[in-house]
Amino acid sequence: MAKKMDAKEIESIDVEGLGLVQKGMKVEHPMFGLGVVESIFEFIKSGENTIRINFEKYGSKALVPEYAKLTLPKVTMPPQKKQSPFLANSLNGGRDA
Repeated sequence: MAKKMDAKEIESIDVEGLGLVQKGMKVEHPMFGLGVVESIFEFIKSGENTIRINFEKYGSKALVPEYAKLTLPKVTMPPQKKQSPFLANSLNGGRDA
C-alpha cells in the first residue's frame, strides 16, 4: 500500500502564473534567487506535488509549487554603449546620415 511519502517523478507540471515547468528549467524565487529545476515529484496518496530546485546560493530545496512564488528569471540586457561618431560615419561609407 502506498504511503504519503511514496512519490513518483513526473516530467512536467503546470504552475499557475508560471506555466509549464520542466526539469532543467531556470526559475527565480523571491528569497532563494536563481535556480534550476532538478526534479518534479507527485505524491501517490495525496496527489500533491513538489519541485526540487538547485539554487545558486542556497543549494537544493524541495518546494510546493502553489506556495513557492516562482517566476521566470528576469532577463537583463547589458548596457548599450554609445556609438562613436567616427564609427557611425565609417559604417555609412563616409556619408553623413
